[in-house]
Amino acid sequence: MTLDINPRGNGACPLCAANGDCRLQKLLTQSIAGVPGADEPEMEIVVYSCSYFRESD
Repeated sequence: MTLDINPRGNGACPLCAANGDCRLQKLLTQSIAGVPGADEPEMEIVVYSCSYFRESD
């Protein structure tokens, strides 16, 4: 399963300096392993706010 974290660009993650190298994103991705329905092609998660958010340049 592919985990897309807010691929449409609404919310915190795509605008964060740590996007793609974030501990929380990695933990979310790892946590879906073995979940029923994992044979589905993708899951989308939208993050509207995060205490670790840092504005990207």
